[in-house]
Amino acid sequence: MPTKYVEVQGCATYYYYVGRTTLPDVAPDFSRGRTLILLHGAGSNGHTWHNQLAHLGRSHSPLAIDFPAHGRSSGVEGLKSIQDYSDFTVAFMDAVGIRSAVIGGRSMGGAIAMDMALRYPARVEAIVPVVTAAKFNIPAARVEGLRAVAMGRAPQAFVTDGYSPATIKDHFEIIREGWMEQIQTDPRVRYTDILACNACDLREQIARIDKPTLILAGADDPITPPADAEFIRSRIRGAQLRVVANAGHHLPNEQAAETSAALESFLAQ
Repeated sequence: MPTKYVEVQGCATYYYYVGRTTLPDVAPDFSRGRTLILLHGAGSNGHTWHNQLAHLGRSHSPLAIDFPAHGRSSGVEGLKSIQDYSDFTVAFMDAVGIRSAVIGGRSMGGAIAMDMALRYPARVEAIVPVVTAAKFNIPAARVEGLRAVAMGRAPQAFVTDGYSPATIKDHFEIIREGWMEQIQTDPRVRYTDILACNACDLREQIARIDKPTLILAGADDPITPPADAEFIRSRIRGAQLRVVANAGHHLPNEQAAETSAALESFLAQ
């Protein structure tokens, strides 16, 4: 899969795309089918969408970003708020010549997608919030645990939190892959991302979203359970909701084919 760097707000921003490679200073062609920008979750990176990029790239122009200080993008600090990440995404679109796009996002990325639909409606054609919430409910103990890791007071433990029991039982390779993606980003950045998520509350505003919306939820997600997705569906007029069995908070990886098929069907609409 081709990758590229572009300068955005002083950050060398790494992104994944599908299609012909181009010279370093030339943006790729994103005109095939629908342009779809996929945003990763807290402390993660754009490569977590690799299954969807490969599938949707047959007919569309999907791409995925590494946010500042995530994955292979430059920087040592994440951004401070969901709104800052929205502003950065729009600046990225400007840098690569994308006027408008479908915006999909997992967890933190889903909140960014909804915020963009509210604050930058002209840049957003439709949104796909995946395993996300209008208001995250992150236990204080989890926040404190991430803070301890960020400060070097605790190790970054290998855990299966957020995965479906079916994934843990039958597809442990998906969990190993998720771990390898996570450790590409400094735990201090993961911690500040969680703080940004905790401070975000879109419950009142999302009723103003007037973009086509597909919400994807994992039936076994303990972090942003289906009730969070149902709340979003109830507030956004015409929103579609799909709850996927045998999937948790890592839905795009746990049920990659079903996630890709749902996105493909939505883009065709």
